[in-house]
Amino acid sequence: GDFSKSNNFFNSLNGLLGAKKSWTVVTQGGLAPIGVLLADRNPTVRKLIMASPPTWKDITVAVPENELERNFNFLRTPILGELAFGILESRRAIEFFSNQFLFSNKCDESWLDKTELEFGVKARPPVQVFNSGFCMNRSLEPELLRLDQPTLIVEGKDDNRQRNEYFENMKNCQIQILPGRNVIPWEFPEDFSSLLAGI
Repeated sequence: GDFSKSNNFFNSLNGLLGAKKSWTVVTQGGLAPIGVLLADRNPTVRKLIMASPPTWKDITVAVPENELERNFNFLRTPILGELAFGILESRRAIEFFSNQFLFSNKCDESWLDKTELEFGVKARPPVQVFNSGFCMNRSLEPELLRLDQPTLIVEGKDDNRQRNEYFENMKNCQIQILPGRNVIPWEFPEDFSSLLAGI
């Protein structure tokens, strides 16, 4: 029964992996380290596209361990952590942050509605880990320098953080500027989709 089902699943998975399919990995914002590691560790990744990744300095200089620990413990404290999430999970705070740092123009109601759906205690652990800086717990410079896959950095026209160092340091990297700021796939989905379709 169950064993034969799982065995069939693994045989199918092995067949899929054995077929030498290739993949394009697309990341947004602070999840760029995940894409870099996937591309570095998997020869089946043929392209890496990073929309609004951290700056070169941010991705190649590790967040110190004591800072990670301090941030993580703060967000988990019963009083101050709860207070922080009480503020961070308010629609007004999301709107303020989004308008200041993410969008070229004012964020839309649909964005705010979607973020509100993710509020709550069950959603907090990954937020605590991400906001503590754990995706930046070490330098990814060695991986970035050895990547052979073509890498595309998608930068928003209104983003004031420069990412030319990716182009200057990586073997096979280009930068494409699209309308928007830091959440280009949300702000300008047609432009972003057209870019992906043309790759």
